[in-house]
Amino acid sequence: MNKSLNRLLYTIAFTLVSSPVAAKDMDDQFAVYGVGAENCAAFLVARDQGGTANRWYFDWLEGYLSAVNTAASNTYNILGDKSVGDIVSWLEGYCATNPNMNFTNAVADLSTVLYEDRSNTSPNKSGGWKKAFTGTHPNASPLSEKTAIQP
Repeated sequence: MNKSLNRLLYTIAFTLVSSPVAAKDMDDQFAVYGVGAENCAAFLVARDQGGTANRWYFDWLEGYLSAVNTAASNTYNILGDKSVGDIVSWLEGYCATNPNMNFTNAVADLSTVLYEDRSNTSPNKSGGWKKAFTGTHPNASPLSEKTAIQP
């Protein structure tokens, strides 16, 4: 593939994964489940109180970030070298500044910030996603000329 096509595909993938706008319906709406539907002020109250409500936000956040890891192209870990403490601190600051922001949108903005410095491969492996195209995975058969993806 040529460099301009690679750049275009990267831009499209980045926009689809990191932008909450791309996942909305024709009326600019989308369904949100759990505490992601709450606003940032509710998140900050839960953080201050601790306990079960605080855990709900952590569980929801972990699920969202796991989904980003699954859906984002060439992404092993959206956190990169950041810790959970780092991202929670970022969210606390962001939510303090934007208390009426929907928590889902705050986490989407966090994902956008994290995307550039994400980990592309597992720390214990090399080769990353290209293994699927070279047939080097133990359960993969090599691509034949008939099944190979052509540029």
